[in-house]
Amino acid sequence: MPAMAAVFLLVTTICGCKGGAPAPPGANKSAPAHVPALERAIRLAPEAIQTLGLQTVPASSRGLSRELVTTAVIKPNAYRVADVSPRVPGKAIEVYARLGDNVKKGAVLAKLDSLELGQAKAAFLRARTDLNVAKRNYDRLKTLYAKQISSERDYLSAKGDFERSEAVYNQAREALRLLGLSEAEIAGTNWNSAGGRLSLLPLLSPFSGTVISRDIVVGEQVRPDQTVFTIADLRVVWLLADIHEKDLARVRIGDTVGVQVDAYPGEEFRGSITYISDIIEPATRTASARVEIANPDRHLRLGMFARAHVKLRPAPGERTGIVIPADAVQRVGEKFVVFIEQEPGTYFPRVVSLATASDDAVQVRSGLAAGERVVRKGAFYLKSVLVRESAAR
Repeated sequence: MPAMAAVFLLVTTICGCKGGAPAPPGANKSAPAHVPALERAIRLAPEAIQTLGLQTVPASSRGLSRELVTTAVIKPNAYRVADVSPRVPGKAIEVYARLGDNVKKGAVLAKLDSLELGQAKAAFLRARTDLNVAKRNYDRLKTLYAKQISSERDYLSAKGDFERSEAVYNQAREALRLLGLSEAEIAGTNWNSAGGRLSLLPLLSPFSGTVISRDIVVGEQVRPDQTVFTIADLRVVWLLADIHEKDLARVRIGDTVGVQVDAYPGEEFRGSITYISDIIEPATRTASARVEIANPDRHLRLGMFARAHVKLRPAPGERTGIVIPADAVQRVGEKFVVFIEQEPGTYFPRVVSLATASDDAVQVRSGLAAGERVVRKGAFYLKSVLVRESAAR
């Protein structure tokens, strides 16, 4: 026997006025003629409930939320994107990173041979050597002068040589710092570093991420104004949703947003609003809301078109009311009816008056109290049973 036919055999109706059945909650004893006898209960056997997959939800007292659906494009997290360029001109001698590579912070992306860097390092090493010689001579003459063995003239000459050497050293050291070398790299610079190639310049990744752009080949002369790599951290991506001016009071930073893309139908990605622009676009009268979306599996790709579902809060001053899912309300004749669960398996139809509606919910003006459980999934089936039983009588 087909499943739905079996369900019909498992349904019994109880007349509230003839069989001594329990009176329905809020029963209307004088229901209009065009509405089937609403004092009758519909009772389902457990097998029927399971077959139908019947579900109930409690009516809640709140403002009616609405949903804004807008299209947008997946973008990188602008705070986690970096363009990599050399501080000095150089010739590419090794290129390691490729498009799409995941790189760690400090990873060597490429190596350049830079004449300017080599000259700056050599000048630094000479300055450091001259400073060490001048300091030793100054310290020696300072001691001798204190013992009145050396003349004041020799002492002052050594002191002047030391101060000039120190100034030249600091200048050479600062030149290396301006070329992008760290304190550790400067301290480790010597004639034997990098195999004696003072001109060797590594290009390093500033943070862990993905290579999304590469514009360099071996043998190319690279300039400081040239972006050779772009690194992006794609573990979190952005989506910019346009919020209409009239809806801005109903959106807050921290609100959750559902995101869908055509590449993964039926799957919803969750994000949250982290920023709402202070500027209204004159042409569209919208403000941009930035949504941050966790992307650990890298399903969301830059440039993808997406649909953002933004739940709008109740408008300021909007009255609260009894809210239930829209599919819990059935039209019977000229009335709107919901099915109240008195206990599992026993359901009473109730006429309600509606106030306002959104895409997936309705606000009830009268006929329903907060906390009462209404049938959501399976309400249409109960309506058909109600109408069939009423017609049979």
